[in-house]
Amino acid sequence: MSLPDTEFTRGKCGLKLIQYMACGLPVVASPVGVNREIVEEGKNGYLASSEDEWFGKLNELIRDPALRMNLGKAGRVKVAEGYTLEHGFSKWQEILNGSR
Repeated sequence: MSLPDTEFTRGKCGLKLIQYMACGLPVVASPVGVNREIVEEGKNGYLASSEDEWFGKLNELIRDPALRMNLGKAGRVKVAEGYTLEHGFSKWQEILNGSR
């Protein structure tokens, strides 16, 4: 998910990353806006700023099937724990019930 660092892109929601991670895919994203919160560097994906970083991180993923699998699984876990309908619904319930 390559993005320039602009005011507009800093306000984007990161849905593409969440969708890829929900599918168990390893991700590489620009460290822009919420991407920094979604991607935990080296744990569930990679952040890349420069062309060289993009090349290096994609090259790592291409060459290492186990790494792809591990990052993909960790990404899937992150989505299941924090970006599901059930998770969102429980947050809304807390807000509406004044529990927050």
